[in-house]
Amino acid sequence: MNATIRWTGWGVMSFLALLMVLLASRYLTLDPTVYFPQQRAVYVAHIAGILMHIVGGMTALLLGPLQFVPAIRDRWPRVHRMTGRIYLAGVAVGGLGGLYMARLAYGGLPTRTGFALLAVAWLATTAMAYRRIRQGDIDRHREWMIRSYALSFAAPVLRLEQLAFMASGTAFDSAYAAVAWLCWLPNLLAAEGYVRWTRGRTARTLATP
Repeated sequence: MNATIRWTGWGVMSFLALLMVLLASRYLTLDPTVYFPQQRAVYVAHIAGILMHIVGGMTALLLGPLQFVPAIRDRWPRVHRMTGRIYLAGVAVGGLGGLYMARLAYGGLPTRTGFALLAVAWLATTAMAYRRIRQGDIDRHREWMIRSYALSFAAPVLRLEQLAFMASGTAFDSAYAAVAWLCWLPNLLAAEGYVRWTRGRTARTLATP
């Protein structure tokens, strides 16, 4: 992949992640008026769960892009390991908070199932990334981190999709049920496609005399 395209993609991804963190930081004020009306009472009643999800997700969104910068990995491995551990902690806290809040999500079973599976997949892919690095398998660790961050990135994708549905005039209930799945499934599929493509490219390079 062309380096310019790769770094442009990284820059756009990082910008959207930072923008999402700034938007989500409103929740830290504990002002109920920032919650969307359909879930305001639920968030107030379960403030610990929503704060776990928000703070953990913000941490993962901010630190995730740094894990993919080769200069940091190669020149400052201790910084890479430290930010990686904080990322893991962010996913653990955010994922458990998300799993707890998923059972209370607005929209009934379809929405709750979508968000619950997102939380489970987020925790599982990150756990696999940690397991692989503990085993010294750097290549597989990197692949699982790509999958993990694709799921971390569900938050900005969800907001963008909500805006698109609002612009199209789709009813809120239908839109919210849709984004509960569309905010993460395409991300995960794209990450899997990228992982397999890079794995195949590496194999071809090694096979070339």
